[in-house]
Amino acid sequence: MPAYSLTHVAVLDEAGARHYAELTSAAVAAYGGRFRVLAAEAEIAEGEWAPDRRVVLIEFPDVQHIHRWYHSAEYAPAREIAKTALDRTLVFVEGVDENQDEGVLELNDPEATVRRFYDAMASGDTSATHDFLSDGWEDIPLPPGVPAGVEGFAATVAFLRAAFPDLSVTVEDVLVSGDRVATRVLARGTHLGEFLGVPPTGRIVEFRAFDFHRLSNGKIAQSWHLEDLFSVLQQLQD
Repeated sequence: MPAYSLTHVAVLDEAGARHYAELTSAAVAAYGGRFRVLAAEAEIAEGEWAPDRRVVLIEFPDVQHIHRWYHSAEYAPAREIAKTALDRTLVFVEGVDENQDEGVLELNDPEATVRRFYDAMASGDTSATHDFLSDGWEDIPLPPGVPAGVEGFAATVAFLRAAFPDLSVTVEDVLVSGDRVATRVLARGTHLGEFLGVPPTGRIVEFRAFDFHRLSNGKIAQSWHLEDLFSVLQQLQD
C-alpha cells in the first residue's frame, strides 16, 4: 500500500519539532500513521530549508486517514504548534510515493473544511474556528443582533446550543464544485431554552438547513444559508 507523507509541520526549530512529535505521536498511531523522519537531512518537495531547522514527516496509508487524524480531537493540542510552521502544506516527498500523480494535495480540501463548520456546531467547541473560517467570513443573511465575521459564528453556535443543549448536526448531502460547497443538513435537539420567542417545551425538534459555501485560500469565506424555521415553530407549538 502506498504511503503518504505529511509535512504539515515542515520547518520548525528542533525543540518545536520534537515537542510537536511528543504531543501528536499517540494520535498519529491511532489513525494508522507513523513518523518517518525527524531530521535536518530530509529532502522536501517545497519550502525553504535551513540547517538549524527540522522536518516532521508522517506516513499514512491513504488521504482519508490523514484528514481524520488532522481533524481529530487527539490532534488538537498540537494544532497551535502547527500554526507556527513555515510550510503547512500536504505534499509528497521524493521517493515516498513515486506512483502517485496528484502532486501536491491540500490538507484542507473543501468538503473536509466545511464538515468542520458543522462539527463545531454539533460540539459547541468554536476554539478552532479560525482554522476553517476566514477572518472576513460573511454569514448571509446575517441573523439580527449577531455580530459579523468569526465572532458571529461563535455567537450563533452558543445561541443554538443554549436552546438545544444536546444539538446534533448531521450532514446528509455534500456537493463540491471548485471552491463552492453545497450541503443539506439535519439538526436535532431537545428544546430546553427559549427559541424564536417560544419558552422551553422539552420537545425533541428536528429541522433541515440548506447551505452554500464559498472557500478562499482553504477557508470558508462566505456562507449562504436557509433553515426551515417554520417547521421548528410547528413542532414547538402543536
